[in-house]
Amino acid sequence: MVRRKNLLLFEFIPKILKMSAMNFYKNIRILLISIVVTITFSTCVKDADFETPNVDCTEPQLTATTTIQQIKEMYTFGGAKIIETDIILEGYVVSSDKSGNIYKSISIQDKPENPTAAIKISINQTNIYTKYNVGRKIYVKLKGLAVGYSFGSVQIGVATGDGLAGILGSELDKYIVRSCEVAEIIPKKVAIADLNKSMLEMLIEIENVQFKSSEIGQAYGNADNTATVNRVLQSVDNSCTFLDEVMLRNSGFASFKNNMLPEGKGSIVAIFSNYYDDFQLYLRDTDDVKLTETRCDATNSFLPTIPLTEVREMYQGTMVEFGISNNYVIEGYVVSSDEQGSFVKKLVIQDAVENATAGIQLLVDSEILFEQYNIGDKVFVKLNRLYMAKKDGILTVGFPKGTAITEISATQIADFIYNSGENFTIIPKEILISEVLNPAFENTLVTVKNVQLAQNELGSAFTYFSGTNNGFRTLETCNESIKLSVFTNGKATFANELFPRGKGNITGVLSNVLELRTALDVQFSETYEACEVFVPKIMITEVADPDNEVSARFVELYNAGETAVNLTGWKLNKYLSGATTVSGSPLALTGIVIPPGGFAIIAGSEYKILFNNIPDIETIYISGNGDDVYELIDNTGARMDIFGVVGQDGNGTNWEYEDGRAMRNLTVSAPNPIFTVSEWIIFSAASNSLITNPSSPQNAPDGFNPRVR
Repeated sequence: MVRRKNLLLFEFIPKILKMSAMNFYKNIRILLISIVVTITFSTCVKDADFETPNVDCTEPQLTATTTIQQIKEMYTFGGAKIIETDIILEGYVVSSDKSGNIYKSISIQDKPENPTAAIKISINQTNIYTKYNVGRKIYVKLKGLAVGYSFGSVQIGVATGDGLAGILGSELDKYIVRSCEVAEIIPKKVAIADLNKSMLEMLIEIENVQFKSSEIGQAYGNADNTATVNRVLQSVDNSCTFLDEVMLRNSGFASFKNNMLPEGKGSIVAIFSNYYDDFQLYLRDTDDVKLTETRCDATNSFLPTIPLTEVREMYQGTMVEFGISNNYVIEGYVVSSDEQGSFVKKLVIQDAVENATAGIQLLVDSEILFEQYNIGDKVFVKLNRLYMAKKDGILTVGFPKGTAITEISATQIADFIYNSGENFTIIPKEILISEVLNPAFENTLVTVKNVQLAQNELGSAFTYFSGTNNGFRTLETCNESIKLSVFTNGKATFANELFPRGKGNITGVLSNVLELRTALDVQFSETYEACEVFVPKIMITEVADPDNEVSARFVELYNAGETAVNLTGWKLNKYLSGATTVSGSPLALTGIVIPPGGFAIIAGSEYKILFNNIPDIETIYISGNGDDVYELIDNTGARMDIFGVVGQDGNGTNWEYEDGRAMRNLTVSAPNPIFTVSEWIIFSAASNSLITNPSSPQNAPDGFNPRVR
């Protein structure tokens, strides 16, 4: 630009030299004025800058006849709605495609500050910012345009056969008229948690945000290609507690895509948009990103606020939702390890290095956890946005899935679990087999002393000598009624090895079973001792098919023995309509412990309502409609008890219980692996003379007596 100014001056010098002395002063005055004017106009426009110039403006004689919100409400699901009446909309432009991050559209809102509605206008042209600059008030003549639905939001454009297209550049002046007014747009301040669809296409500002730690060191986009890249912003409070997240969507054509993400914390201004139900932000330019404060790191966010014992006490039989503002953070020490293939996708922590008083199991979608969390590592777990419920009878933390708990996503593990970098030697709690049912030891590392394999399992592998099926082994102590089930994952490196013979101590994480970390957790150095053989007496005592509610069907199990029995490793099989193979997958009874003279109920979803009683397992597996077989299998795979005849459809037989019940005679005090109909009293709606009580349908709850014998 300086070069251009000098050339202009030299062009006038020859003219000066040709002037006569008489006209010199007069002409030099005129000439100097010309030079000034020329230079002034030569500096009005910068090179390659096409910003809208300041020119005289005549305000269009237009008046808005509708609002943005009213236009959005015109749309109903289906194809685009063509507007056939002369209606005019007004709004203020809040977007800009100057950087290339926003493509072929403008976003307008109804007010420069505190807007109540906004909408996107699809335009088949680029460099729109040169005509519709930020803050420019515009009028939109809607007749001939259409309101349609695109990627989850209502937009204005041109109707096509299959939806909505952009307004052609050649027709913009026909539909969109610029006002002379250019207002200062004040972004609407909002928290991520408060974002909703009514704010779509508004210019918003979110304070106290930063890019996730996993994003730091990366650029806004991908330098290698033009693919769109999502970056995640997270909000924090004044105490550096992580709150919520939202995606920042960056075009592969944005001029700033190679710029590195700022590492600090602060505020961001952006166009709020969506892709169906996923909210996302679009930058106009990186000038809208002001992350200049010191960022929050995990050490600030992961400070313990509640003991693990109190967290466990929150569970009262139904799923616990920890919320987003309670700021529950627990401290614990890792006692599990998946290095040898055990503890697949789960991490177990306890509250102390020695003499732990509580533990908890976390489900995580990762199969190499030991690389991040070693045994003895001190960790902090942030419970915000997590849930807690029982899984297989064990208190578990993770993401929700219906009423159950599932794994924390692999990409989000670091948001919830922080490794302090400190490692300690864990001292297992030494207990006897008589103490393994004590809930105080659940999810803690224990050493069970003076145990050995049950005699009928001597010579067995940890699971099986081949294959990858999971396995259970039963340990006992002579003269003790309680047995201990030891679980080994079928993919563990030691799964197919011989389980040690002899007697001694075993270390593992205790739940309703003991799970080993390695084969070295078994230390049997003493001589095996022959114990009196214990035979559990778990019976099927009632099979119910209520006439008035199929979802209240149930199967009742009863412990007729003198010692508590842990059903971990046991299964309930079902054979439908004369099938000779198990229908569906067997129902695992893991987690159920039945005391002497106690019951376990496996039932459908309506059982708890009709009988005002919580079943031990609620499942759709109990679907027997009067002609189906139930079979009880123990942890060795042997049949313990059965109702019905496998391979026989019960209709018309002497064990048909349609719309009724089958109840075990009180004189029967032990399970029977061979079905004997004389052991049962049967009620059925069927007019079947072979059964004890034909034409006798039973309605719940009065016709049944669960947990009573």
